[in-house]
Amino acid sequence: MGECGDRSKRRKKVTDLVLKNTQNDTISLLAVDGVFAPIGLVPNTKYLRGVSPLDERGYIITTELMETTVPGILLAGDIHHNSVKQAIVAAGDGAVAALSAERFVGSL
Repeated sequence: MGECGDRSKRRKKVTDLVLKNTQNDTISLLAVDGVFAPIGLVPNTKYLRGVSPLDERGYIITTELMETTVPGILLAGDIHHNSVKQAIVAAGDGAVAALSAERFVGSL
């Protein structure tokens, strides 16, 4: 396990996790190749309050086709309700939203 002292000696990659068993207070070390750290848990949706319904945590409620309750407003990514918040899923949501947008524009 790397030392946490001098910045020049710090590793550039996470290689170990120190785990504490909260039931018996034992400490163990787990070797890893890295970690996936979320960058935020609060959706940036304040600008949509009063425009589209939000859930209790501030996420936008959508259908499976990424449609909101406002015709023509579609979305993708980690600001919609039930998103798993990973880039590959957001890309898939974007594809669904694009197809829904195409269908919406075609219906005008």
